[in-house]
Amino acid sequence: MHYIVWALLTILYSPVLYKLYRGRWHKIDYTHAYFILPVSLLLVWQKRHTLKALILKRPPHHNISGLLLTISGALMFIFGWRQDYLFISTLSLIPILFGITIYLYNDAVVKTLSFPILYLLLLVPPPLGVLDSITLPLRYGVSVLTEVILKTLNYPINREGLLLMVEEKEIYMGAPCSGFRSLITMFSLGLAYVYITKRTAKGIIILLSSIIPLALLGNLIRVVSTCLVAFYFGDAVRTKFHDLSGYAIFAVLILGLMGIDSLLDKCKI
Repeated sequence: MHYIVWALLTILYSPVLYKLYRGRWHKIDYTHAYFILPVSLLLVWQKRHTLKALILKRPPHHNISGLLLTISGALMFIFGWRQDYLFISTLSLIPILFGITIYLYNDAVVKTLSFPILYLLLLVPPPLGVLDSITLPLRYGVSVLTEVILKTLNYPINREGLLLMVEEKEIYMGAPCSGFRSLITMFSLGLAYVYITKRTAKGIIILLSSIIPLALLGNLIRVVSTCLVAFYFGDAVRTKFHDLSGYAIFAVLILGLMGIDSLLDKCKI
C-alpha cells in the first residue's frame, strides 16, 4: 500500500520536476538545484536499513495531523499548478511529504526523514523579485570591493554603478557575478556534508558559518582575477577565463570547507 502512495506522488510531481529540470532553474541561475533531489534520495537510501527497522519496531499512528498536512499541501499544489506558479506548486511538495510520512509511519521515521525532506526546500525556485533583492546588493558590493583592491594596487580602473572599466575594457557585473550561485551551492553542499559528518553542535555552527565568507571571498577573487586577465590579455582571453574560473573557485571553496573540517578534527570539535 505504501509503495502505491509513493508511486502516485511521483507521478503527480513529475510534470513539475520536468519543468524545473527543463530550464526553470537555468533561467534564474539556480543551477545548484539540479543535484538537490538526487542528494536527498541518496540520504534516504543510506538510512534504508535504519528506516526498515524503525517501521517494523513501532506501528504507525495514522495521526490525523498528517492527513490534514497532506490535504493542505495538495491544495497548494492545485492552486500553484492552475495559476502556473511554479514556486507554490514546488513548495507544496514539502508539506505533502511530511503529511504522508506522519500519517503512514511512526515518530521515529518522521524524525529520521526530516532533514532529507527539508533539504528539498533548496530546489524550490524563488520568485524573481526575491532573487533581485539578493543579487543586486551582492553585485554592487563586489564591484565596489574590486575597484578598491585594484586601485590600491595602482591599476587603471574606474566604476560606474555595476560597470567596471579597466583601461578601455568594460566588465559588467551581471547576475552571475553576484556570487549568489556560489553561495547557495556551497550552502547546499555544506548542509549535506554537515549532516553526514555528524559533528557536535559547535562544529556544525562553525562549518555552516564559514560557508558564506568562503563563497563571497571566492567570488571576489574570481572577479578581481577576471579584471586582471582583461587588463593583460584582452577581452577574448577574459571571456574564456571567466567561463572556466567558476569551476576553479568552486574547487577552492570546497577545499576551504574540507580544511576547516580537518581543523575541527584536530581540535576534537
